[in-house]
Amino acid sequence: FPQQLGQAASWNVELAEACGEVTAYETRASGIPWSFSPVLDIGRDARWPRLWETYGEDPLLASALGKAYIAGMQGDDVSAKDKVAACMKHFLGYSVTLRGRDRTQAWVPERQLRTYFLPTFKTAIDAGAKTVMINSGEMNGVPVHASKEILTDLLRTELGFTGVAVSDWEDVAYLYTRHKVAKDFKDAIR
Repeated sequence: FPQQLGQAASWNVELAEACGEVTAYETRASGIPWSFSPVLDIGRDARWPRLWETYGEDPLLASALGKAYIAGMQGDDVSAKDKVAACMKHFLGYSVTLRGRDRTQAWVPERQLRTYFLPTFKTAIDAGAKTVMINSGEMNGVPVHASKEILTDLLRTELGFTGVAVSDWEDVAYLYTRHKVAKDFKDAIR
């Protein structure tokens, strides 16, 4: 299938749902009940090397396509033999790094956060997305993996997400080794 950016260029919601259906069928056929997609980050900075993974820069279009893709993947019964759990990625602010590099710092004012970056995730949560992957970097000076404000107050309380939150590769360890907000690995896990 086209990458998500190519799907967005089509403006075809039915295509996104069909891609989700086929992806779920083939993923479940291989014995895997979970897929790390869709990427719901908004593609606002052409320097960011993962721009092609997004549904583009428009929150309304990206929300509609993400919702359709999740519906295709999960259906009405995520435990069905041809369905898988979707994982909305990367909560939150991952795609607007200050330097345009992957997995680095972002500065996102509250109004921009709520206007551009939150709608895709809110729509996906309201549509029943089962899992979420957390942003690997920092947002507004705080590693997202260590942010009660983002992970508890916003994601769990305000948005009502009750599913599984998962870290990306090495992100818990990075709280100690990169971000320096944990005194050791055990503290990072806590």
